[in-house]
Amino acid sequence: MAAIQFLNVGKRYSEGHDALIGVDFTLASGEMAFLTGHSGAGKSTLLKLIMLMERASRGHVLVGDEDLGELPRRLVSWHRRRIGVVLQNHQLLFDRSVFANVVMPLEIAGYAPEDAARRVRAALDKVGLLNREKHNPITLSSGEQQRVGIARAIVHKRKCSWPMNQQET
Repeated sequence: MAAIQFLNVGKRYSEGHDALIGVDFTLASGEMAFLTGHSGAGKSTLLKLIMLMERASRGHVLVGDEDLGELPRRLVSWHRRRIGVVLQNHQLLFDRSVFANVVMPLEIAGYAPEDAARRVRAALDKVGLLNREKHNPITLSSGEQQRVGIARAIVHKRKCSWPMNQQET
């Protein structure tokens, strides 16, 4: 089953600017892809459609078997909780340890402390930062901070996780 699928997707903003025209692609579960393009190419718009920060003007955006165009407004926050996005500025709390930054969504979701700790350590191990769990994120390189954000996105075992980088690539 496809994790994410775009079927003839278009996005036109109110001022008449077409950010996306006829986009078709399928991303399988576990598959990795990179969004590249010049500024204004539609990279951020594509991610906003997946996060339901915007709705497609035409076509279909599917996450799993869910057509996002059919998803009622009351389920948008539920959908967003299933997906992890790592923002360019990392959104880390520098008054907490790496471990505390990654465990936060699990604490909010009500996970038992032992289960949360196990999940955090597994996520940190996946991104190569298990040995840095007690460090303050401010002492890490930018790349390591990005990996802390990725660990936080995958710790919940969400449907999809990806870095969202606003820079031109």
